[in-house]
Amino acid sequence: MKLVTIRNNGKEVAAVVIERGFVRIDTLNEEKRSDWPERLEELVSGGHAELLNRWYLAGGRTILENISRKLIVTPEAAEVIGEVYKTADED
Repeated sequence: MKLVTIRNNGKEVAAVVIERGFVRIDTLNEEKRSDWPERLEELVSGGHAELLNRWYLAGGRTILENISRKLIVTPEAAEVIGEVYKTADED
């Protein structure tokens, strides 16, 4: 799983990288009634990124890849800011 910070609609927020673009963490929280930190630094430093990765590997990837097109931020609509965070299982 890859996590990035994107700037989209004037807001900087963490997002999961998927094949069609990005799913913002705040969108994921709304859709799945979860409470992941919305800043990449908090996700990583608080150990939440590894928990999110477990969810991703246990079926979350399929959920994100099949999420409504309206909820996906396309690469053209976002600016990636800073480093890409890759989980240990990411090749």
